[in-house]
Amino acid sequence: MPTARIEGLTTERFANILSVALDEFASCRYNDASFNRIIKNCGMAKGTMYYYFKSKEDLFLTIHKATLRDFKKVTALAAQSIEDSQSFWTLAEELLLEFYRTLYRKPVVSQFVTNFLTQESRREGHPAISTVSSIDAWLKAFLLRGQELGAIRHDLELAQITILAWGIWEGIRSWLPSEENHMQALVHPDVILDIFRRTMTPIDAAPQLQSVIETDEDDSPFMGASADAMDFESEN
Repeated sequence: MPTARIEGLTTERFANILSVALDEFASCRYNDASFNRIIKNCGMAKGTMYYYFKSKEDLFLTIHKATLRDFKKVTALAAQSIEDSQSFWTLAEELLLEFYRTLYRKPVVSQFVTNFLTQESRREGHPAISTVSSIDAWLKAFLLRGQELGAIRHDLELAQITILAWGIWEGIRSWLPSEENHMQALVHPDVILDIFRRTMTPIDAAPQLQSVIETDEDDSPFMGASADAMDFESEN
């Protein structure tokens, strides 16, 4: 957190420091972000920056605390009770919708947040470990309630289901298309929810997938083609 001397900064100067730091943490994960680069981009001397922020961690935690306030609606939804399988998935959909609405309102904040919702942040020493551990504890309780209601599969241990949920999240974050500025794209929450449901729902209750092999209509350019026959060159 900032030193007490931060009160001597003008609001404009303080906001500029946080904006530059946010851009750095959004473009790089925490371990790759550079405190020296932040100082340089702020146009400050090292001694001056240390006067207000002693470390990269102090800057990160200041921004982290501010961004969490944007997710109050998500936090309120997460506290709701659920009574049956249908209400479990209804709440899951509402959570995803509100989460992505919040992310899309502020693209740079979005990238900052998704950068610390990762496996890296669950390691000792990461400044966001407390937040991520709290999310992990809530997720386990949420999934356990889903198992009790028959909404979540029982053939895997709760710990395995939780790891699977995190894995899906990180896969979605890494592989779904992003905006041209590399910030969070407007992803359709219904698609994401469908991925979670197909993976987490008990096998006998999971939505039936239509096999491509059984489809009469061949509208895929990849059907029946060997790897050598596929042209992955972009057209000029």
